[in-house]
Amino acid sequence: MDSESQDNRMNRHQSKHRTRNIILAVVAVVVLSVGGYSYHVFSSVERSTSKMYSASGIKKSRNVSQLIKEQKPISILLLGTDVGALGRDSKVWAGGRTDSMMLVTINPKTQTTTMMSIPRDSLAVISGHEDEFPTKINAAYYFGQTKSTIATVQNMFNVPVDYYGLLNMGGMEKLVNEVGGVDIVPPLTFTYEKQHFTKGKQIHVNGSQALKFTRMRYQDPESDYGRTLRQRIVIQALLKKGSKLNNLLNDQFIDSLASQSRTDLSLSDLMELAKSYRSATKHVVSDHVQGVSDDIAGQSFEILPQTEKQRVTNKLRKGLEMSAATTGPRFGEEVPAGMEAYVPAADFGETADTKSTWGHDTNTSSQYNKAYDRDNTGDLNPNYDANN
Repeated sequence: MDSESQDNRMNRHQSKHRTRNIILAVVAVVVLSVGGYSYHVFSSVERSTSKMYSASGIKKSRNVSQLIKEQKPISILLLGTDVGALGRDSKVWAGGRTDSMMLVTINPKTQTTTMMSIPRDSLAVISGHEDEFPTKINAAYYFGQTKSTIATVQNMFNVPVDYYGLLNMGGMEKLVNEVGGVDIVPPLTFTYEKQHFTKGKQIHVNGSQALKFTRMRYQDPESDYGRTLRQRIVIQALLKKGSKLNNLLNDQFIDSLASQSRTDLSLSDLMELAKSYRSATKHVVSDHVQGVSDDIAGQSFEILPQTEKQRVTNKLRKGLEMSAATTGPRFGEEVPAGMEAYVPAADFGETADTKSTWGHDTNTSSQYNKAYDRDNTGDLNPNYDANN
């Protein structure tokens, strides 16, 4: 392949990923900031929110509406698909991949929201499409939309998914601008598309700058894990602007989002959340599932060790005030007999130091020190080409 073809391939690859990074942020803010809504606001946007409603197609494992009425902890699976981005038809909801995935628990009693990012390249057996193995978890939506996605996540971690939120393209730039920008503290130093960020130095960013902060991938020593961390940083910064977000929740604003998003949260559910769950955003815990990279059948996958999955299961079930339980099967479902040749060794990744790189509350630059020290230079080149 000549150099020009390689450049074109890289440009297409980067363009494909750009909108993925902002998808989750918008979904999270729209769903998690409902605590700032008032009854009057909900009444005025009833028509728009009805457009966003779409049943998941899977039988819920819990009586979720009753849970909300009783102010019990709930979980929401936040999804982002690249369908509709970069000129694609935003009305086409099938055929995309959820390249951003985050399981969120909201506990009004402890006033805590936990955001758990799931690597999009996690090796998984897709519920209802087992014969497609080996597959990445982000393909669950491609094969079976929200039904297969929710079932796969529930099976993988043995944690109920009460609701979902799906967005097909980014609206974060507009949202950040509407609230007057947000304050973030970059966890590493880098320059992307002529915008410079300095590790540990707070910066006030507008929508365009926030996009650049979340889009960058190739300079990050933690690759996609670092990118999901930066997504969560922006989400938390937006949540702090709750009062201003409330001013945006008019019929016109919600209507503009309705054509780009789907959720199975009904208007009545949202109203109950508004009354009882506002305090849950006072303390936001940021975390992710840490995998181990492996090449299988010519593709790069993230293998999630059972020890790490168990840690995540424990944390999420605790946030939901559920009893302790064993995490789900290794890949969510049984691997078809004819596909067992693709399964990594049973103990793959199960080492004593297997754990999330950052651990709890990862919203500080100090968590990146280990990554910076890997090359013994103590720093990254801020002008390193983003294509590398």
